[in-house]
Amino acid sequence: MNAWNEGYFTDSTYTYGYYRELSPNFMRWCLLLKGIAAPEISETSCHCELGYGQGVSANIHAAATPGKYFATDFNPAHAAQANELVEASGANAKFFEDSFEEFSKRDDLPQFDSIGLHGIWTWVSAENRKHILDIARRHLKSGGMFYNSYNCLPGWSPNAPLRELLSLFDRYKVDRGGVISNSA
Repeated sequence: MNAWNEGYFTDSTYTYGYYRELSPNFMRWCLLLKGIAAPEISETSCHCELGYGQGVSANIHAAATPGKYFATDFNPAHAAQANELVEASGANAKFFEDSFEEFSKRDDLPQFDSIGLHGIWTWVSAENRKHILDIARRHLKSGGMFYNSYNCLPGWSPNAPLRELLSLFDRYKVDRGGVISNSA
């Protein structure tokens, strides 16, 4: 039997950051710059973010982009943070705490004008990538926008030393009395 997290990494939360590339307006602008037809964004538009992390980008886009916003992230801490932000902003967004498999099977989702995911593809199993593709197949409108960025080497390599330093700091914490505790 699989663990509750179904292969997702849940030991820590994702960074608290903003990713403009996930914005339906930015996606549309990039397509139009290349001469590619892009869907109009209006009050009837529906947008989706998969693996929203702390929910910062999804909440900003939901507050700044006309239409409805839907998002899912399996990590309960992420869901709590994202829902707290959307409650404060009053944006038209629904944040789910579903796995990609559960989200792909929902029958209460609309057809999306845009679907975006950032840094997810290379961090999930092949099975979960199939569920992501199923979400796009079932819920992306014909002519809709799909954005997938991923964190991998060499593009992510400039951040690797900082990540390693922070990992070591977390692993070998020094308390105020100067005692090192190894959390490994």
